[in-house]
Amino acid sequence: MSHVLANEAELYFDRGGPVQRFFNRLALRLGLQLTVRARIVGFLTITWVPLLLFALIERRALCASPKESLLQDFATYVRFFVAVPLLIVAELGVGPRLRGAGLHFLHGGQVRPNDLPAFDDAIGRAAKRRESVWADMLLLAVAVIVPWTATVDTLYGEGLATWRSPVRSDGSGVSLTGLWYNLVAVPVLLYFWFRWLWRLFVWAGFLWSVSRLNLDLVATHPDRAGGLGFLGTAHTSLGIFGFCLSAVLSAEAAFLIVFEKVDIETFKVPYAALLLIVELLFLGPLLMFVPILIRTRLASLRDYGLLVDRYNRSFHEKWLLGKAPADEPLLGSADIQSLADLGNSFRFVEEMRSYPFSMRAILQLAIVTSLPCLPLLLLVMPIGKLLELLTKAVV
Repeated sequence: MSHVLANEAELYFDRGGPVQRFFNRLALRLGLQLTVRARIVGFLTITWVPLLLFALIERRALCASPKESLLQDFATYVRFFVAVPLLIVAELGVGPRLRGAGLHFLHGGQVRPNDLPAFDDAIGRAAKRRESVWADMLLLAVAVIVPWTATVDTLYGEGLATWRSPVRSDGSGVSLTGLWYNLVAVPVLLYFWFRWLWRLFVWAGFLWSVSRLNLDLVATHPDRAGGLGFLGTAHTSLGIFGFCLSAVLSAEAAFLIVFEKVDIETFKVPYAALLLIVELLFLGPLLMFVPILIRTRLASLRDYGLLVDRYNRSFHEKWLLGKAPADEPLLGSADIQSLADLGNSFRFVEEMRSYPFSMRAILQLAIVTSLPCLPLLLLVMPIGKLLELLTKAVV
């Protein structure tokens, strides 16, 4: 039975927040449409275009040293031309998938009628957090402060001359390129990341509220997750964020491999750590449902065990102890099919997982996250050798 709640229309994660509302109103007054393409172009116009112009003026676009050259910094290309555009595009895919998963609880019957008010309240709390002015202001503040307290220069060593430094390498004054990068470009870039992190936090809070409800789960559901397998399917869409993170890491690695001759083996640990973080960050919140899934499985094992016991005894008495009617042949009897169906149902209960995602979801996230690192192999290995290794791995 389908229900419509007062807050149902407020369950979305692809938009919202005072900053986005401000730009929506501004675009409306200017007669513009904030399409995905328009937002990507606007982002690059605000960040990359001035950065390139200042670098050309200050002769930081191409220098003798790769570290002092904007146009030789692979990671910068990936951050501005791949990562953030994909974060914007993610609103078309990730947002609807999360909304669909949230409403599946309602329209799929997992929420019992007496829990509908609590479910509606959970949606209301999620909407309130998503639209929080304080949260958005905090995201902006952190996005501005971080570049000044943890710049790449500081991370790689104090006083290291790079094109991103706020001061000129010869100490003759400030650098417009570095100032624009640290004061404008990076804060805008970080805000896009922080905004998605906040949305995922809001989504996790919604899942926590739902996991506290007395959900109506079915242990024999074909998804092997009591009917919650749709959550794992929805969360595979979060792989786009893993792809973005891996792309930035791969670009940094490519710079070090090409210009500083760093061994590719050096990046095994960072990539392994990234894969672990991606799996924990994007599938970890679903572990909130482990307690109710365990309870459902144990209760169903008990109930179906008793049912199988009773039916098997009846079948045994009827067909093996001679209590079947004389005019009822065993061949073609519905009892045989019922016995098989009941056995299959019990096996479904036995095979039910205690977590709402499959190994396939884990692998999908890992594969999508790993894709950007594959081109690194071309830097250290001939393409013929790489194809040979891939062929052997597949065959």
